[in-house]
Amino acid sequence: MKVNALLLGAVLSCTTLAAYSFEKTQLFHYGQNEMHSGTAIVRETGHVDAYGTTQVQAYDQSEIKAYDKAQVEAYGHTVVYANAESKVTAFDNTRVFASDHAEIDATGSSTVQAGGNSNVIAHGNVAIVAKDHATIKAYDHCTVFAADNCKIEAHGDVTVMSLGNVNVTASDNVNVRAYGSCVIDATDNAVIDANDKTTVQATKTVKVELHDAAKQILAKG
Repeated sequence: MKVNALLLGAVLSCTTLAAYSFEKTQLFHYGQNEMHSGTAIVRETGHVDAYGTTQVQAYDQSEIKAYDKAQVEAYGHTVVYANAESKVTAFDNTRVFASDHAEIDATGSSTVQAGGNSNVIAHGNVAIVAKDHATIKAYDHCTVFAADNCKIEAHGDVTVMSLGNVNVTASDNVNVRAYGSCVIDATDNAVIDANDKTTVQATKTVKVELHDAAKQILAKG
């Protein structure tokens, strides 16, 4: 009897725990909603403002505004506004607007607009527009347009257009077109088109074209 009682207690405990966990995951399909903790799944045209430690999985045509340390996984055609140290993992054809130290990990054909000291790591065919001290690490076939004191690290077949005081580190087959007072550090088979007052430090394997007052410094290697 004691064994049966213990087993019954364990089953009830697990059932209660499962029900409690299920209750904490909210499902939204439409309308405007707000969460300050817990987890949520958002589909169709649902909108969620996520604060605190909220965790969100978003799909379809949903829209998420993330604040504080909220975490978002975005799929489909989701639009995410990432603020205040929030973290976003973006897939498919999502669009992300990042600011205020937000952290973005983007893959697929997603689009990211980054500013306000935000950090972006991008793989695949991601398109990135960066400004206002954003830091970007781009791989594969990404496209990056950067201005306003951004820092770009590009590898693979990435295409970069930089304007202003942008620092770019380029390797592999990265193609960079730079204007203003950019600083470029290039290796491998990178191709650099330097304009205005851009400074290029490049190894012998890099193809560099200089225009206007742009200058080149030969790097070791």
